[in-house]
Amino acid sequence: MSKAPANRPVFILPVLGFLMIAAIGAAALIGTLTGTRNTEQLPSVLIGKPAPALPATALNADLAVPLDAFKGKAVLVNFMASWCAPCRAELPALALLGEDVAVVGVAYKDKQAATAEFLQTYGNPYQAVWMDYDGRTGMAWGLYGVPETFLLDKEGQIILRHAGPIFKDVITDVIRPALEALE
Repeated sequence: MSKAPANRPVFILPVLGFLMIAAIGAAALIGTLTGTRNTEQLPSVLIGKPAPALPATALNADLAVPLDAFKGKAVLVNFMASWCAPCRAELPALALLGEDVAVVGVAYKDKQAATAEFLQTYGNPYQAVWMDYDGRTGMAWGLYGVPETFLLDKEGQIILRHAGPIFKDVITDVIRPALEALE
């Protein structure tokens, strides 16, 4: 009669490790989708520096407004994509912000037709929309993913970065105070 090995709990450790990693990942995903994740955990080295260039191609001629056209005004640059569910959810909040500040969209790794259909279906809160087909512009801005939004001051310097969707609480707690500090 054989005796059961005494070290059986050792086989359970990898399973417990996997479950712990899965729980952390799920919490991060939920925080991203709900906009409750602390944006301080993803700092930007671009704060206080001039905004990098936008892509060379606009969605269409009507939305081909360069950043220079907004000099003297605060601007929100929002990286989004038609394939991004949280990007759809934040469009009403961006439309609300568009009443007070210029909002520029950058379609990240997206197709022109898909972006046009996305904005036609869900509404277009943007004064300009640029196409970042290959993601190089996103890399220059230090993008972690979409949606991600940068607030530029009147001189075109980045003063705020918000990772995740923008909802009313983000407007109230993060963006409006930053806009008021510019005045």
